[in-house]
Amino acid sequence: MNTGSKNTKELIRVALGYEKADIAIINATLLNVYSGEILEGCSIGIKGEWIAYTGLDAENTIGSHTKIIDAGGRTVIPGLIDGHTHLAWLYSIDEFLKYAVPGGTTLIITETLEPYPVAGLAGVVDFLQSFDKQPIKILGTAPYMASISNKARGIPKKDLQILLEREDIVGLGESYWQSVLQNIDQTLPLYHETLKCGKSLEGHSAGASGNKLAAYAAAGISSCHEPIRAKEVMERLRLGFYVMIREGSIRSDLETISKIKDNHIDFRRLILVTDGVEPTDLIKKGYMDHVVQKAIDIGFNPVTAIQMATIN
Repeated sequence: MNTGSKNTKELIRVALGYEKADIAIINATLLNVYSGEILEGCSIGIKGEWIAYTGLDAENTIGSHTKIIDAGGRTVIPGLIDGHTHLAWLYSIDEFLKYAVPGGTTLIITETLEPYPVAGLAGVVDFLQSFDKQPIKILGTAPYMASISNKARGIPKKDLQILLEREDIVGLGESYWQSVLQNIDQTLPLYHETLKCGKSLEGHSAGASGNKLAAYAAAGISSCHEPIRAKEVMERLRLGFYVMIREGSIRSDLETISKIKDNHIDFRRLILVTDGVEPTDLIKKGYMDHVVQKAIDIGFNPVTAIQMATIN
């Protein structure tokens, strides 16, 4: 995310010690998801809403007005991310976040397909506006599929273009593979428009395999949250998909898929997501913190589990 030239210059000056951090967390055990290391005795320097420094020597970043938080050796991890969910499903954003934020989730990417067939572009924009001024970052995907019905799929190019111009839209939402392959001439212009804007194509490949899955990948799809078996996950990983493992109220696939942890594969394209959490589950179990903890409980390496809910 571009912080702007003024903020960037400020962060550089804090890292160099020319300006002082607003907040410094010291004596932390830092989980570095880039290197996979657990580093003791680390400090974190924060300026405004951005991290300016992480490392072993924060002395130059601390001034007389810096608020110091002593972590006392506790482990610090990045904020958790839900890369695919449906926030328009059962609740308003502000009520949902009362239960999602305390567990450490700081970024959510949600589909916007629910309001579109009901209220059109204006309904999607209204929904996106509810993301503003929330305590965490929420992003959306432009709607494509509300169902596999011809009457509830697709989006006019003019509506898509308006949404793709928004910073809070990161791509085109899930599009069912059969709809795509059956309506190539209708779908590919939407895909090309999305990719031209530097944004991604979210997949929905339930039931696809072999040549059909390869054809779907050739269309430019970059991810899929539909695999429910380890074999399906592997087939998609081998085609270059980012594969999202669902652990929520709609599907709970993590335990079934977890046998892949013994396959000695690269986990960089495996992602933990919820695909939607009902209010009762949210209140009783938590949000992404519950998903990560379950991954650890069923045998995933803790560092790997956190990487699957952060950097991946």
